[in-house]
Amino acid sequence: MQIIEVKTHLIELGVSVRIGSMPKFKNSGLYTQIITDEGIDGWGLGHWSPSNAAQKKFVDDFIGKLLLKKDPFMADAIYNEIYHNTNRIMYGMPQVTSAVQVALWDIIGKATKQPIYKLLGGRKNKVQAYASLSSAINPKAAVGAVQHVVEEGFKAVKLRIGQGVKKDEALIKAVRDTFPDLELMADVNSGYTSVIEALKVAKICGKYGLTWLEEPLPSDNLNGLARLRELSPIPIAGGENDMGIFRFEDILSRGSYDIIQPDVTRSGGFLELKKIDAMAEVKGIHCIPHIFGYGHVMAANLHFIMASRCEFCEFPIYPEDFQMLEEPIRAEKGIVSALEKPGLGVEISKDMFEIYKTA
Repeated sequence: MQIIEVKTHLIELGVSVRIGSMPKFKNSGLYTQIITDEGIDGWGLGHWSPSNAAQKKFVDDFIGKLLLKKDPFMADAIYNEIYHNTNRIMYGMPQVTSAVQVALWDIIGKATKQPIYKLLGGRKNKVQAYASLSSAINPKAAVGAVQHVVEEGFKAVKLRIGQGVKKDEALIKAVRDTFPDLELMADVNSGYTSVIEALKVAKICGKYGLTWLEEPLPSDNLNGLARLRELSPIPIAGGENDMGIFRFEDILSRGSYDIIQPDVTRSGGFLELKKIDAMAEVKGIHCIPHIFGYGHVMAANLHFIMASRCEFCEFPIYPEDFQMLEEPIRAEKGIVSALEKPGLGVEISKDMFEIYKTA
């Protein structure tokens, strides 16, 4: 089997979104489609990103040509070639590198008629999900949003904060007072820049019994995160914006997080995440992958989780159409089941694809 063509498809849904304390950005994504001489194709997806158009050009002008005539089953060799020829020298993009890996494994699964999680070793076929809210909103609205997901059967919820220490406490207190027994986490999306401020929020989270505080500082500030972790009364989580074993060696050796959150579609693909998870395991650090994006992003990370020691799955709460899938992924009473069809086990929504494809 050989790769004979690589296509990219830029999608824009025509609306802007805001995730937590982040600024608004276009609801867009870049799909990478790898086609083989046996008629089997694979799909990978880059997250919502202002750089989607740049990623498209990167694939069209360089990565696509590099992949031609390659055997898709040689996924690790392809990863190393891309990494050594782009990420280290020509400023390649982690999302593109990761999307190629996901698409290759989609092909491998379809060719062998197996879901990816089984090809990765398989460990379980169900996992508890936590509802991941998308917006940092006022206390009343937050309580209403949490009430909705609790009624859907979720036993754990992640809030979005990062609006200032006082506002963050008001939101957390309102939710905790209304749901005294619910497991809660909080995501700052790197909304604070000083350890002093982040520590105040960590102490508030500890006061209200939260399970972890996520990305309280910019992810490049490993020393600040390590200092915060030493002082924090609750675990510190992060790593969704980091890629590769060398970066995660820096993260782990500096003691920046209690919980790492790599993402298959950002951090290098399935095999790289296997290595990262193993590095964390020997240091006693939990690995709970980040999942937030269209359905192909959810599917890729779900396959990894089902083949790993992770016992918790982020489930993004946004309109189901945002998944862009023919059959959306769903949580049933807070539980997500493995995808059992070959490859990624999902198909892009043809109707939405035709409507929202821009390039």
